Amino acid sequence: MSRLLASEFRRFRSRRLVKALVALELLAIVATGVIVVLTQEYDLVGLPDVLMGTSLVLVSVAWILGASSIGADWHAGHVTTILTWEPRRGRVMLAKIAASLASVFVVSLVIQALLGAALAAAAAGAGSTAGADAAWLAESAGVALRVALLSTIFAAFGFGLASAGRNTAVALGVGFGYLVIVENLVRGLRPQWTPWLLTENAGLFIVDSPIDFPLLARSTVGAGLYLAAVGNALLLVASGLFRTRDVN
Repeated sequence: MSRLLASEFRRFRSRRLVKALVALELLAIVATGVIVVLTQEYDLVGLPDVLMGTSLVLVSVAWILGASSIGADWHAGHVTTILTWEPRRGRVMLAKIAASLASVFVVSLVIQALLGAALAAAAAGAGSTAGADAAWLAESAGVALRVALLSTIFAAFGFGLASAGRNTAVALGVGFGYLVIVENLVRGLRPQWTPWLLTENAGLFIVDSPIDFPLLARSTVGAGLYLAAVGNALLLVASGLFRTRDVN
């Protein structure tokens, strides 16, 4: 199992899409640091708000990475090759899920740490670090951890949908249709169903302020557990289909 898992981690790292998206995020961090230094005096105490504001980008990238990590294998026919080497489908699926989600979690944390470092350098050079004490650090770390966890959950959404549909585009299309169309229709036609919407629960989980989401009637932890349960359900369905369907 360890060899299979190591192989899946290497496959994830070697994907051109992963390298391209991470490179774009790093470029955006560098550009942000330069712009802040040149145009304004940045107050580092506002870092938690910055991390919340950029969470949508990381979560969206995580969905794409989760979907492509299995969708690309289906598209290229690599699943059949992998099963020739390791015929136990349960182990293959578990290794793919573990490598994809763990990698997304680590990438999300690293990107946020680099963004924080860039803004800290900008604040030290042409801004203010006043108020950046232990409480601020704990708050910033908490936001970064929640964003990384949410990114991992949304990567599971993408992975599950792409595996079930055998295509990355399926996960992206279904995700766009559900989040943009279905959830907006539910808000307008069935507002009492709001507690079960993914975006509302994701917002509560990131913001960590239940008072701002009165319709949900649940805690930050409750919102995270609900999202994790949905992600696990999608992965279980995808694993079940992977075990029973023809892969040729």
